[in-house]
Amino acid sequence: MRFAMAGICALYLLVWPECSHSTNLEPAVRIEVAGGVETVFDWSKEACENSHVPDTPARAFRKSDGTVALIASHNDNRFFTGPSLEALQPDCSIVFEASRSAELAEFDDLSWMSGLYTPDGETIYVLAHTELRGHRSPGLCPAGRYGPCLLNTVTGLVSRDGGKTFKPQGGGPAVVATLPYPYPTDRPRRVGYANPTNIIELDGWHYAAMFADRYRAQKRGVCIIRTRTLEDPASWRAWDGSGFNARFVNPFEGLVEDPEAHVCEPVSSKYLVRMIGGLSLHEETGTVVAVFGDRRKGKDGERISGFYVSTSRDMINWSEPRLIMRYALLWEDDCSKPKSYFYPSLLDPDSETRNFDHADGAAYLYFVRYNLESCKVTWDRDLVRVPVRVVTAR
Repeated sequence: MRFAMAGICALYLLVWPECSHSTNLEPAVRIEVAGGVETVFDWSKEACENSHVPDTPARAFRKSDGTVALIASHNDNRFFTGPSLEALQPDCSIVFEASRSAELAEFDDLSWMSGLYTPDGETIYVLAHTELRGHRSPGLCPAGRYGPCLLNTVTGLVSRDGGKTFKPQGGGPAVVATLPYPYPTDRPRRVGYANPTNIIELDGWHYAAMFADRYRAQKRGVCIIRTRTLEDPASWRAWDGSGFNARFVNPFEGLVEDPEAHVCEPVSSKYLVRMIGGLSLHEETGTVVAVFGDRRKGKDGERISGFYVSTSRDMINWSEPRLIMRYALLWEDDCSKPKSYFYPSLLDPDSETRNFDHADGAAYLYFVRYNLESCKVTWDRDLVRVPVRVVTAR
């Protein structure tokens, strides 16, 4: 992995503290749209069943035999496979589906394979968005409804057969991140850690981002986690405001004496207010590129919905987001539009890395298109992409 010397000091900020003064919040790259929308997967024509829908940002990797696997799945996790990113077909085989266990301490209710990383194309490590739905456990959640009873967590999965099957690391529960409090019932909406990004490697560390909802000591925003040991889901540590010192603990194993020490500190809370869809490395500038959906004020004060890009040289300080393209986003109530969009990620088919985690020059912005029915989201949603160029900002 080669990085421009201008980015080295800040990239290794946490290794060399004397570099901390060099942080640069100017955007290092811009993403330019270079073509129209291309449909990768049309649910109405290609779905194996109703629930066979894109429901996470697209992730891809090369297997040991050179073929490509891409996932952007619902909780009955399925791949698209083929000889390249340009020639993928849906595979109806389910590679992992959690057991919908109402025993929340098992962390085995519903799981979406959200962040993937493979060093060799045979062993694939996964950060899963795992939902624990307390409304199904009698007497556990007084609200009795999905949203107020939802606890989001991040768990670890692994495949050792090239992605044919996945299972919880260590046999489970393979907890990567969860709140340090007993199952929370004093809240009006979901809480926890959600939507982990793909995993990227920097200087021997593996990094990912996830989104935290506000609850007690946990602030709302994007949290950064890292590990050197992908084999151990408990080895991930979160940024706590001064270093990667926050260790997540499992409150189902006993009362946590100091819960405030086991939550994460969101980064760049002025700029990163929504979940990050995907992370990529831009070699020329030595920066990390994040893409995400948001609604932000433009220069004229107009609030613009769409997909944005932000860059960082240290994973902690991020540049002011710049608009890539306008789109109505999933959570917006705009019934004048027949479609809405979400879950962006950036994939470069020419990336020489096994995980398609470098993006330079020509690439694709992948995302999900929701075909609304009477202003409501249904199963009818497609995986689409737009050709873009990732260029150095001037």
